[in-house]
Amino acid sequence: MSYKSVISVSNLTKFYGDFKAVDSVSFTVDKGTVYGYLGPNGAGKSTTIRTMLGLLKPNQGEVQIRGVNPTKDPVQALQCLGYAPELPNLQAFFTGKQLLDFIGKIFKLTTQDRKKRIKQLLELVGLKEWENKKIGKYSKGMVQRLSIALALINDPVVLIMDEPTIGLDPEAKTQFRNLFTTLSKQGKTIFLSSHLLDEVQRICTHVGMINKGKMVFTGSIGQVLETFTQQWVVEAELEKVTKTIVSSLKKFGYVEDVKVEGNRLKIKLKEKKDLRGEISSEIFKQKGVILSLNLHKITLEDAYMRALKEGQ
Repeated sequence: MSYKSVISVSNLTKFYGDFKAVDSVSFTVDKGTVYGYLGPNGAGKSTTIRTMLGLLKPNQGEVQIRGVNPTKDPVQALQCLGYAPELPNLQAFFTGKQLLDFIGKIFKLTTQDRKKRIKQLLELVGLKEWENKKIGKYSKGMVQRLSIALALINDPVVLIMDEPTIGLDPEAKTQFRNLFTTLSKQGKTIFLSSHLLDEVQRICTHVGMINKGKMVFTGSIGQVLETFTQQWVVEAELEKVTKTIVSSLKKFGYVEDVKVEGNRLKIKLKEKKDLRGEISSEIFKQKGVILSLNLHKITLEDAYMRALKEGQ
């Protein structure tokens, strides 16, 4: 059976005693999506993930992974899932290849299938040259890459990861971004929890934002930036700013305000449109020389902070 939404969370509610950790959370994640699950500490991210893994039973609502409820049928649901924790604690006395083989046996893969799968995964995560080295000799980034390979040993449809790039150097982060792109192109659905908003903006196609147990936004990266953008600004650096240039720009109907800072202009727009063409034409018309012209929209961090504030 084919499912467009491989992850479906509906009205998920979970109490710890009198404390409501998750309050009527709902979202869906489609096949091939890289979905970032964002929120401050204590927002309900870990509770949501534990329920998705079948480790917690919700008080209300449900989770479905390809139509299977993990709390009711955990064995079948886990056949579709792979999980890489934030701080993987792997057995240091194993080699990477040995540990992958051991986990493959748990999933009852045949010897032939294990050999083929292990070779593919070690190449995928860039650990082929380290397959026979003890895990105790691995760097932190290598341990995290091996953790992802372990999560993929059963060829899951959904890969769930908790803070996958935290503490990694820039080179390792780039490798992870490339890996996530490759996996999504292979049809894997990636669900990751992270505090690193710059990385999420680079990696993810969609995001969900949770605060104090409630969802405050879910949608594509483009949608979240558009929803929480208050204003677009064009910043122009000129060889020389003249009063004629400033006054002519202020007369445009799409310009709300023009601020002068030395040889720079900050032009606030009334609409969320890229109007650099019209602005540059007017500056040239007024005999101005443009050194640079940039459009400033909003970062995911800006949108995140606004979403949390509006959701309070």
